[in-house]
Amino acid sequence: MSPIHIPFSRLLAVCLFCLPAAATAQVFGESRAGSWYIGGGLGGFSEESNSQLSGANGKGAGFFGVGFRASPYVAVEIDLIGWRQDFPTPGTIPLTAADARTDLNTGGLGGVVKVYAPLDRVDLYAGAGLGLYSTTLKVSGTAGIFPTKIEESDDDVGYQLLLGADVYVSRSITVGLEYRWLKLDANFEPFVAGNIDVGGQFLFATVRGHF
Repeated sequence: MSPIHIPFSRLLAVCLFCLPAAATAQVFGESRAGSWYIGGGLGGFSEESNSQLSGANGKGAGFFGVGFRASPYVAVEIDLIGWRQDFPTPGTIPLTAADARTDLNTGGLGGVVKVYAPLDRVDLYAGAGLGLYSTTLKVSGTAGIFPTKIEESDDDVGYQLLLGADVYVSRSITVGLEYRWLKLDANFEPFVAGNIDVGGQFLFATVRGHF
């Protein structure tokens, strides 16, 4: 079998054709290291099941975060996050003519470490973190003939896991999707028996600016 010969001019043309794509990947990869970013997301929340709170409904959620990309593969981030849910008002709430549903509003500040798989114009990432969150229970009704409201708060440490993808629409702007699972307990005895899990699952549409 005779050897296959590729003309040098054609080989050079192929190499020159590939250089811009390789250079673009290198520039985008290097630009991720040593930079700050800010951004946030809006999305939906799916509550955890609790035997005390059957019929709970998840509502909207959102977050805002500031992060530092220490390398192309690791970043640290601080997030403010909040979400809302409600559930049928239990009979243990000592109000007559109470609202049919009781509100649970949760928010707090957390730190996250993210590990990246940087591609050309896409960042895939996973992360984990801890935070301090406050949950408030609110329900209105009457006590005898007088209108009144019960409002109780509980603070606790929660932890979260996340997965996501950022797509670079320019050198400094990304859009993406992010999934989070956050574990958090709260206690509102005697209004609700025992600890309840006020965390859940989140799916956010995100926007971030990189500097």
